[in-house]
Amino acid sequence: MAENIVVGAGLSGLVAAVNLAREGREVLVLEKENRVGGSPLYHPSPEWTPVDLAAFSRYEGIDISSAVAPFKTGRVVVYGEMIPIDMDAISSYMIERGPRKSSLDTYLYELALAEGVKFEFGHPVTSSHDFAVLPPDTIISTGLYFEGFDALNVPYLTSFHFVARKTIDETEGNHVTIYHGGFTRDYSYTSSVNGIAFAHVFQRSPLGRGALEAFKEQVFISEGLEFESWEHFTFPVPAASAKNPRLFAGNKILAGTLAGCMESYMFFGMLGALVSGKIAAIAVSDKARALEEFELATARFRAAYVLRRTANMLPHAVQRHALQFALGRAFDSPSVAKTVRESMPGWLNCKRA
Repeated sequence: MAENIVVGAGLSGLVAAVNLAREGREVLVLEKENRVGGSPLYHPSPEWTPVDLAAFSRYEGIDISSAVAPFKTGRVVVYGEMIPIDMDAISSYMIERGPRKSSLDTYLYELALAEGVKFEFGHPVTSSHDFAVLPPDTIISTGLYFEGFDALNVPYLTSFHFVARKTIDETEGNHVTIYHGGFTRDYSYTSSVNGIAFAHVFQRSPLGRGALEAFKEQVFISEGLEFESWEHFTFPVPAASAKNPRLFAGNKILAGTLAGCMESYMFFGMLGALVSGKIAAIAVSDKARALEEFELATARFRAAYVLRRTANMLPHAVQRHALQFALGRAFDSPSVAKTVRESMPGWLNCKRA
């Protein structure tokens, strides 16, 4: 058996594996799918995240600049009104997730292979017994799968999703449009990068076909985009409690979504996943230091959780006016942009490096 085991070949698991291998350890990654790139229901997908690439590289020791893309267009549609966003103000980049050669997952996988990390694909770890028999200090980064949350007794909410994708000309990509409207209490978006266009509407409570049809209509009105084939699924999100973030479960180390390293207002999770992989690797040899880093990474979780709970209780008419007022001014204010960036799990860790 390898000296260190990582369960899950998502962003956090891959970063943890790379960091452990660089310490001279033998590392084995167990992945339930037959390749990297997460669930085939959800990926490949174009996503976006605020990240300071230079600060990230200093903290992680990994340069991901060749695996991200600058924005061409960022917009928010608030109940039918389109508001442009200066994505540079919040240091944001487009990132492809999934199994394709152009994805961040593949970039990190190839880096892990170069560092000598071993992989076993098609190796699910799902039950409480499966986790219990793994050695102490195994890193668990099983992502958006119910089995990990249930087996390790991590509280979660079930979120409900519709997604669609299609191929486009690569010259048309590198955009995100965020939608707020009566079709969801959360939000929805379209995005594109590397020749993939993606559409996603979700909610932290059941979402019907009527909501999907309303979202599709708004996307066509706002962007002229149409998507033919839609998939519906659910997955867990670590937003059941303001106390959700946790680094340890018994003698195991948690990383990524399972650890609660996900921004709890809009569920941004990529930077948190990447940084938590580094923190999980630190925890193998220095738990006190890792806990300090983890607490910094999740320092804004509670505030975002309370804000979202409050927002979801507001009538749509109140939400509409509040969002139009806030978004119309947010990116003209350096202090607001700074608050947005610092709400991302892991941002403060990178800036401190």
